[in-house]
Amino acid sequence: MGPEIAGQRVLVVEDEWLIAMGLEMALQDAGCVVVGPIGRLDQALEAARSETFDVALLDVNLRGEHAFPIADILAQRGIPYAFLTGYGRDTLPPRYAQSRILAKPFAATGLVATVKAMIPPH
Repeated sequence: MGPEIAGQRVLVVEDEWLIAMGLEMALQDAGCVVVGPIGRLDQALEAARSETFDVALLDVNLRGEHAFPIADILAQRGIPYAFLTGYGRDTLPPRYAQSRILAKPFAATGLVATVKAMIPPH
């Protein structure tokens, strides 16, 4: 499905187990190394600060808590991320208006394309 993203480390932050497992399987099938999945904000914040990964996929709503503080850490570290959400772009705070979004539900091909688009060219 794409040697272009093979070996890339992807942080997955998703609190719904079935979605998280689907993300993990699709990314592994594409050759990615999955960091996580992580379903809790506190654990995701720690991973965002300390783990090594190339890109991140962030569920916007983690058991009622927003993933925006995670995005802020990633932005400070210069790590590309995309929000995973079933809601529209207009539900994001204005400072995230230009952020990449992968709308739920999504197909594995859309997921892989989103990750591929976030990988900086070598």
